[in-house]
Amino acid sequence: MENYSLKSILAPLPVTTRGQNFHLQTDPKNEKLLYCSGPAVVVRDLANPSECYTYNEHSGTPTAACFAPSGYYICSGDTYGKVRVWDTTQETHIIKYEGHGLGGPIKDICWSPDSKRILVAGSGRSSRTHCFLWDSGSSCGSLHGHSKDVNAIAHSPARPFRAVTVSEDFHVALHTGVPYKFEKNITAHKNFVNCVRYSPTGANFCTVSSDKRALLFDGKTGEQIGEMKDESGLAHKGGVMALSYNVAGTQLITASADKTVRLWDIETGNCVSTVEMGDTINDQQLGCLWAGEFALSVSFSGDINYIDLKSNSITKVLKGHQKSIETMEVKSGKIYTSSFEGRSSMYNVESGDVEYFTGAIHKNKILDTKISGDTMISVDIENRILRTPLSTCVMGEDSSSISSNVTFFDVHSGSGTEIYSCNQELVMFKDGNEVFKKETSYEPNGCAISPCGTILAVGAKGDPKLFLYDIEGSSIVQRQEINLSAATTEIKFSPDGKFLGAATVGRAILLLDVEKSYKPVQHCWSTSSKSISCSFSPDSSYFAVAGIDTNIVVCNTAKPMESALKILRAHPLGTINRVRWLDEKTIASTGSDMQVRQHVLSI
Repeated sequence: MENYSLKSILAPLPVTTRGQNFHLQTDPKNEKLLYCSGPAVVVRDLANPSECYTYNEHSGTPTAACFAPSGYYICSGDTYGKVRVWDTTQETHIIKYEGHGLGGPIKDICWSPDSKRILVAGSGRSSRTHCFLWDSGSSCGSLHGHSKDVNAIAHSPARPFRAVTVSEDFHVALHTGVPYKFEKNITAHKNFVNCVRYSPTGANFCTVSSDKRALLFDGKTGEQIGEMKDESGLAHKGGVMALSYNVAGTQLITASADKTVRLWDIETGNCVSTVEMGDTINDQQLGCLWAGEFALSVSFSGDINYIDLKSNSITKVLKGHQKSIETMEVKSGKIYTSSFEGRSSMYNVESGDVEYFTGAIHKNKILDTKISGDTMISVDIENRILRTPLSTCVMGEDSSSISSNVTFFDVHSGSGTEIYSCNQELVMFKDGNEVFKKETSYEPNGCAISPCGTILAVGAKGDPKLFLYDIEGSSIVQRQEINLSAATTEIKFSPDGKFLGAATVGRAILLLDVEKSYKPVQHCWSTSSKSISCSFSPDSSYFAVAGIDTNIVVCNTAKPMESALKILRAHPLGTINRVRWLDEKTIASTGSDMQVRQHVLSI
């Protein structure tokens, strides 16, 4: 019996590329949001987006996914051209079929309305489209007609079966079925055709293109029957990236790189309303979805916007991370995370809401963060230090820099002390000002200040040694050197000051008894590979270690010869960069998969 359970996941945002559309999908009941992000396929509840699960079994990076019309299965494809059909009704998501769909990345997927056939589109040398029976993988026709990558594919919702593909060769191809065969090419667009979708009634389909146009075609014959356009004669001022119909098939929305989402009337082709999404590059709209009462769009920043089409306003924005989360700290029910590109955010554990730090934010990878009282201190790869009040989350008002490269740092909030481990030196700050430097004969790596604020422990990069220093006012004095079994990565004192623990570059887990002159505690714990992060529980009873093996090892400090609890595949396809305790029984973890996960322990 497992002694832990996954409490929640803060899902990653869509990973977007400027100038490329992003496909959002929903289930037949319009209750779920489906998209791909990093190594995962993400399924979120539309009404309550904090309720979600991820599918993490692709060997490549997932690029497209689609619910079967039955709602029981999802087909997802990846950068290797592989497709996997898996069950949505069970937590284990049992795989039903796996095979090669294309020779390159899959960009879009659709099902036939009877849930028996799957059509995929994307890149490949010999073929850029493929259609097959979902259970056996047997081909059910041929979808040809394009000379370049196919960006999207759509299937008619009823008989007679039709399939439409759109491509970077500016063409729209109509296919009949079953078996599927090429019917004709439509050359109405003058630039990349980004998306195609069928009306829920099957009466028509619409295509949108980088030529700023949205064209309407007859669902059976492929003859052009209309165009969505305003007084300028175009649908948008910029390339149109995506479209989505309402349930009745009487209206549709389009998303554009001109930073707007527009609502259109199908019968007249007139623009009903326009929603302005912002005025920065990050506000370019790359995808959209109309699922029942929910209208959504995807910004270039990855944010998912909930739009009220009646008031032309944004009612909710789903925020998070698009790149590897490098650091994480917790305080008072909130999780503070920072990612590779410099984005920092605050995650409210109770509500599930996420807010970004604003102001003069970091522009590069954030190396480390710490919470000191009511301030978050962060340092980036350019050695820029920011001290940000948690009450406002506005960065840049208090900043400083260090001349040498920082690896780790630690703080003692009671004395206002900050100590940074840099290239062969330790640098001390007091109340935001640099007051002391000490050269070292080794390259410092992890460092930790004791709860009393008088002892500094520093690890050496690539060298199994620990150096202890006394903090005396505004200076640092070395007092002891300890040989270890492995070089350290992250070092932590227990909250009660009785233990010093460390994650290491090897399989060893280090736990030293402070009251016994830092004598190693004999225990039976280990990891299967390099560990990166470690953390003590608030009551100092447990010590958690995590790293590149995707597992979290939880050790009982009072019972060192008792086997550790292992949270297996805590992040199934990503290195765990940080592990922290929210309370005595809840662990938060994050890493390269861009997710924040909460694990509840039965201890």
